[in-house]
Amino acid sequence: MKRFAPLLFSVICSLILTLITVIPPIVPVDWARLNAAGQYIPQTVKYDWPHYGLQVALWLGILFGLWLWIKDFSFRPQLIVQNRHLYLLIGIVLLGFGLRLYGLERLPLIVDEIGFAAHASDILHGQQVPIFAPGHNANPAVYSWLVSGAMSLFGQTRFAMRLIPLLFGMLSIPAAYVLGQAWYGRRIGLMAAAFLATWPVHIFYSRMSLYNIVEPFFALLALAALGRAVRRGDMRQYVMAGILASVAQYFYHGSRLLIVLIFIYVLIANLPRNPLKNISFRLFIYFFLPFTLISLPRFAPMFFGGLPLTGNVETMRLPADPGANMLRSVLAWVGQPDVSPFWLSDAPLLLIPALIMFLLGMGVCVWRWRNPRSLTLLMTIALVTIFGGAIWTASPLYVRYVTATPAVVLLIAIGNTQFLRGRAWVVRVLLIGLICGQGIWASVVQVDEAAGRITSAHWEADRLAQEAADLPKGAAVAIYPSGWSATETITFAHAVAAYGERRPVIAR
Repeated sequence: MKRFAPLLFSVICSLILTLITVIPPIVPVDWARLNAAGQYIPQTVKYDWPHYGLQVALWLGILFGLWLWIKDFSFRPQLIVQNRHLYLLIGIVLLGFGLRLYGLERLPLIVDEIGFAAHASDILHGQQVPIFAPGHNANPAVYSWLVSGAMSLFGQTRFAMRLIPLLFGMLSIPAAYVLGQAWYGRRIGLMAAAFLATWPVHIFYSRMSLYNIVEPFFALLALAALGRAVRRGDMRQYVMAGILASVAQYFYHGSRLLIVLIFIYVLIANLPRNPLKNISFRLFIYFFLPFTLISLPRFAPMFFGGLPLTGNVETMRLPADPGANMLRSVLAWVGQPDVSPFWLSDAPLLLIPALIMFLLGMGVCVWRWRNPRSLTLLMTIALVTIFGGAIWTASPLYVRYVTATPAVVLLIAIGNTQFLRGRAWVVRVLLIGLICGQGIWASVVQVDEAAGRITSAHWEADRLAQEAADLPKGAAVAIYPSGWSATETITFAHAVAAYGERRPVIAR
């Protein structure tokens, strides 16, 4: 019984935190409405208890109990980096950080960035919200809470609003190395990290205040821990995979696919034996128990709030042209332009050299489809394509395809490794250098290209929002002439809140 006392402590913390997140209303619903006169009047929701300190303490209590539960398990250090590889990895990370920092504040806030930043500002100015419950557009409030922390340190600037994606985008580079090393070895890990450091799509979204870029970081590490757990039977790694996969659920809803992929990986890895007998205890106890305890405060409010499992209220609304939409979803991997208001570029999801290695890596995985790693990579691409486009309202939206980051970096690294065998390492280095060089060039050029696609009206609205944020507290903002739709009025009101505090917006 003493052995399971820490686990019981985690269960109690999880249940209390879940109760806290379920009882309050889903706060942001009433914040995005105009009154009968078509004016935006700020609203607040009475939610004074419990404060953030208790919510965070309970969440950390779940982790602490799990750590005490597994601390006596046998554990062997997993990450070994040779000195020469360590220096290369540090250089790659610094390069990736520099590319992501370049142009970070060049663009004005765009669409969903405004919503996340506005709710971060609300938190900063005293609006209490359940941290782990649904927030902006029914997405978890965790991301906005983190952004509010950055704002408290650096002010309500675009730099502070985009600091969290910048950091997680940079940290994803060594995480890609960890996954590559765990699944295939250090050489694959270095190539995966090098590609991710220079992948224009990942770089661009690391410069924008969107939560999509956070989830792949945890997915990379969760899959790495899972690979070690299955291969070595390390119970602590199963628990670590469960923890990381559950944390991913508090960000972009594409992380739901991670659970499906983990189940596929473990099932295929145990096929030579009796899969149900071999995975029932390890997977459902050492993986799903930690996963459930940590993610319960995330999913319970969705259930009681009537939200779909994906967390997106438009998820199951099929597009008007499902056939064409499905085709565009598939063609996204080979050059179909992004249709979202985020990408602001004609550049494809994968540039030609990277695309060739990507397709070659897929060919290798098809050839070795019985390998659980190969099948997992193939299923990642298939599922991201389906849920990133075919059943959504429009496709392709590249920001949704970022969920496939673990598969993309590994497929390109595998393709590059398989291109030439034997002693042709120089050619392989040149090929990955070509891919990275083209990515660097595209990432730098895209800053000017994206800025050029911002309309003059958008620049003007951003300037007005910053000026309005400096008005006396509570003063209304009058827009002349209006000509704005309800959506544009609400978006502008959110922009004002992002740069300062919420205030009435009257369009005349």
